[in-house]
Amino acid sequence: MKKSKKFSRLFHKKNNRGISEIIITLIMIGLVLVATAIVWGAVNGVIKSKIDSSKSCFGNFGKVAIEKKYTCYDGNPDNSLFGRYVRIMLNVGDVDIDGVVVSISSQDETKSFKITNTAQTIDGIHTYDNLTSIKLPDKNGGKTYRFRWNPAFAPKAIQIAPIINGNQCDVSDTLSSIDLCATLE
Repeated sequence: MKKSKKFSRLFHKKNNRGISEIIITLIMIGLVLVATAIVWGAVNGVIKSKIDSSKSCFGNFGKVAIEKKYTCYDGNPDNSLFGRYVRIMLNVGDVDIDGVVVSISSQDETKSFKITNTAQTIDGIHTYDNLTSIKLPDKNGGKTYRFRWNPAFAPKAIQIAPIINGNQCDVSDTLSSIDLCATLE
């Protein structure tokens, strides 16, 4: 009989604090797991979108470039029908791109424009043969553009950044020394 009383006391304690501490610990572990799942879901979506945007640009550095030999500045407004201009030749390598952002800067001003695969008219920009319908060169091709340049100072730098799968990539080429067109011809 004594053994059965000891056995029954083991399961019917008057003090149930030990069991409640176990339940609280299990609830806290469950809350931590739920919070971790919520945070992971939010962070995972952001990470995937960043990875997808960087994948499109990865491995394409240098495949969209400025042809330095045919890029120059003409600061004499009387030299052409176009007035003062910057001539830029873009080369597109073996890559499919949606567009290119071209940025031309001087010591006092920066002007940017976007050239896409769709023919468009951009104020102040013509092809080298003075066509106003502007579009990117084909894959593995090049094209020369004239950009009207009215700021007081000569341009100091040209930068281009390709747009691939709707994502603007980092600058793929920079020209920081722009020759006068008279020295190239």
